[in-house]
Amino acid sequence: QWYQRRVRGTNEETLINILTHRNYNNRLKIADVYQETYSDNLWEDIKSETSGDFRTALKALVLPEARFLAEEMRNAMKGWGTNEDTLLLCLMLTINDHDTVKGMKDYYKTIYDKDLQEAIEDETSSPLEDFLVEVLNRPKFNESAEVDEEAIKEDLKDIKEFMEGEEVEIEDIVYLVTSRSLTHLAMLQEKYYQSEGSELYQALEDVTDHHIKDGLVSLMSVASDFHRYCAYELYNAMDGDGTDEGVLTRIIVTRADKDLKVIKDMYYEMFDETLYKAVQDDTGGDYEKTLLNLVN
Repeated sequence: QWYQRRVRGTNEETLINILTHRNYNNRLKIADVYQETYSDNLWEDIKSETSGDFRTALKALVLPEARFLAEEMRNAMKGWGTNEDTLLLCLMLTINDHDTVKGMKDYYKTIYDKDLQEAIEDETSSPLEDFLVEVLNRPKFNESAEVDEEAIKEDLKDIKEFMEGEEVEIEDIVYLVTSRSLTHLAMLQEKYYQSEGSELYQALEDVTDHHIKDGLVSLMSVASDFHRYCAYELYNAMDGDGTDEGVLTRIIVTRADKDLKVIKDMYYEMFDETLYKAVQDDTGGDYEKTLLNLVN
């Protein structure tokens, strides 16, 4: 009962157990019923009673995914400096989910009275700005359609010319990779490897600078194997000193009802350690309990 919570304090264990053992649609339904029953907003009440990474994880559980990611992108651009890695991850996680991307744009406009594209343009610089905007506005592709072999050959030619410092500019490469289907990009990488004996993403790393390099490599990785990309991002978030809890929350919570099991299996295959054990070793408290319930 909300009254009991007001009087006795927050029961974190109950919050965790309820929210991590319900699927996405049921969690949203709980938030709706909570509003109808107590005339209070569930997220606002949670926000007032929790803090830190635990609060962010609960936020991701009770808000629509599009709103959560829109607010994550806003936080990445608010104040001094911009966290380009957060912008990139949010867009990669929704790369072919056009309904969620539309929702992100709508929520951003409603909450902040500004277009998401405009915000990105104001807070980043080319060529990363161009890349993020093009990914945000990618058309809807038929990923099961047959790939045009001639188009692959033309793209390979342009990419090789870019790497050899000929007429093709980085802006042309950005447009090329963001205007192709993931299936097309996956085959493009296969053909490049057959031709050059090396990985395309590694070649792009060698000839581009920090931020646009991260964007191009991320997109190529997603096109090759989305689940491997997610597993690698989770590993990087926990590797070395410190932990990037934001990455853990965005991936684990948003993929929990979709394909987290596949990501878990991929994580074990790649790093010979369970995702459960990795999260357990790198997090603590109620935040740890929340993530482990979702992972398990």
